Amino acid sequence: MFFKLSLRNAKRSFKDYMIYFLTLTFGVCIFYMFNALDAQQAMLEITTSKLEIIKNLSQLMGIISIFVAFILGFLMIYANHFLIRRRKKELGLYLTLGMNRHTVNFLLVIESLIIAIFALISGLVLGTFLSHGLSIVTAQLFAVDLKSFTFIFSTSAACKSIVFFAILFAIVIIFNTISIAKYKLIDLLQGEKKNETLKMLNFPLACFFFILSLVILVIAYTLASINGLRSFDTSLLSAILLGCIGTYLFFYSIAGIASKLCIKYKTFYYKNINLFIVNQVMSKIKTHHISMSVICLMLFFTIGVLSTGLSMSKTLTSTLEATTPYDATLYVWGEEDQESLIKQLESYNFPLNDVAKEYLEFNLYQAPIHYSDLFNQEIMATYSHLYNFNEDLNLTAIKLSDFNKVLELQGATPITLNTNEYAISSNVDTYINLCKEPLGLQKKLTIGGQDLSPKYRDPLSYSLESSYFTSNQLTLVLNDELLVNAPVSSMYLNINFFNNQEECEALFTQSLEDIGHHNPGFFIPYTTKISTYETSLGLSTIVTYIGIYIGFVFLIASAAILALQQLLEITDHTAHYEILRKLGVPYDTLKRSLFTQIALYFFAPLSLALVHSIVGLNITNNLIAQFGSLSLGVTTFITAFFLVVIYGGYFLTTYITAKNVILNNGYVR
Repeated sequence: MFFKLSLRNAKRSFKDYMIYFLTLTFGVCIFYMFNALDAQQAMLEITTSKLEIIKNLSQLMGIISIFVAFILGFLMIYANHFLIRRRKKELGLYLTLGMNRHTVNFLLVIESLIIAIFALISGLVLGTFLSHGLSIVTAQLFAVDLKSFTFIFSTSAACKSIVFFAILFAIVIIFNTISIAKYKLIDLLQGEKKNETLKMLNFPLACFFFILSLVILVIAYTLASINGLRSFDTSLLSAILLGCIGTYLFFYSIAGIASKLCIKYKTFYYKNINLFIVNQVMSKIKTHHISMSVICLMLFFTIGVLSTGLSMSKTLTSTLEATTPYDATLYVWGEEDQESLIKQLESYNFPLNDVAKEYLEFNLYQAPIHYSDLFNQEIMATYSHLYNFNEDLNLTAIKLSDFNKVLELQGATPITLNTNEYAISSNVDTYINLCKEPLGLQKKLTIGGQDLSPKYRDPLSYSLESSYFTSNQLTLVLNDELLVNAPVSSMYLNINFFNNQEECEALFTQSLEDIGHHNPGFFIPYTTKISTYETSLGLSTIVTYIGIYIGFVFLIASAAILALQQLLEITDHTAHYEILRKLGVPYDTLKRSLFTQIALYFFAPLSLALVHSIVGLNITNNLIAQFGSLSLGVTTFITAFFLVVIYGGYFLTTYITAKNVILNNGYVR
């Protein structure tokens, strides 16, 4: 009997359960997708080292899933709170008819369980299909081919999802029991008739806080721009703190200002039911200004991690071929009277000739001029976020003979310079573009009492070493005699292995480790092409997956909280719509009113989050641009697509459910 009643109630109230169902489905789907990563190896042509990356990533996703479970658990409880508030009168009638509270709670548990089982099945099915899409992303990140398509269902991921779901559902049952027990019968029967008293800020005070919020946000943006994310110091912490305070004050004050301005324009305010819409929206913003501030920051974080995470992965992998022209590079910072790298290695019996088919040793020098000698003050000020410009460092230089050897080792044509000429080499887009400025590369330099002019209009784009990033920011190429007495900035030894590269690299790294183990004072940093590819691959994969995982969870959480707040407000204020109905307000007008209210409430935090994101992504782009180009175009479009689908989906579901609440209560005929 109780099961039939619960099943009938679940069918009848399914539209009320839509937000609950949608949140559970998305939660299970994402949880399954990112815990099924280890199953993707069956679809990929993958090496042992890359397989190890996937295993480590799977373990990391398992740890992050604990954090995700807390967020989704909170959403389940919050959604269930709406369902109880929505049906207070119905529950009160059950108690009046003689049911005890345990029976009522049992009915709710069965109803929730029916919806939850459907959501679990839907989430697992959706997650299974989307995980195959994630396999395509993995294949692109790992630069491997997909094997013949195989439909894969991860039993371990499904079991984890079911266990996670069962635990959260048990918590919801406990919450239901506590919630129903604390309600008095009179509260259940007459809960919707309670009125809420809300005081708006007076207009002058609201204006003060609004202007203060804008000032604080501008200061926060400025501090973050100056810091440029170069270090996690007091300046950056202050920017973050001020950003949070400014966001809070913005939503704390905006309701009072907007309400007063609308009242001032009487033609608009008294047109149709705009008076009702304005008061409803502003009261909601005022009531929930804290949660709206948090949601705005969560949306900002979501946009940032999705856009930057995907872009950084592309940046880290797309430039590897250009940044690793050699199989290995050893380097040390220059010191006075330091032996060459080859002599240092020979003194430790390093088997250089056993691994190196060809090699080249050269030095970089500290030129006797600064960045301000090459670029004018306007450019120096404009690009002060770049460390070299901010500190006005000495330019780095290389001898012409060494630079030509670098070119020969890369199969490029050597260059020539007259006695009064210099050239610039750089493989970082930011510096390449700067050197194209009329007052940049065209500027004459004076070194050792000799005036030099640039030979080439554009910088020579070459990597001087194998590195994880585009590390040749800006290097002067000078005739050898100009650097005879210049202090050594750094020393490099570039190596190309014999054809059996993997064996040579293994011998290379093992020999250096053995030398370091037996000689504690020995330390020569090095990079190899294979390890660079694997490290960059692992880092880009981790950045991408963590960004997608947490970004999706935060996006769902933000949208779900906004949706549930709207539905709770509508449930508590259905009497307002009854009054409007009795006053003769048409159904279409009420629909437009609902749509407008929900749209304004949803897009208020999103609007400020977009402003935050524009500033944040620009700062991130400036940081990454020092090491490589960061293309945000495609990833921003992908992020926008997910915002429209998930955030917009919750918005439409909220609107449909809100209409259903009014219709079911008989307030619109």
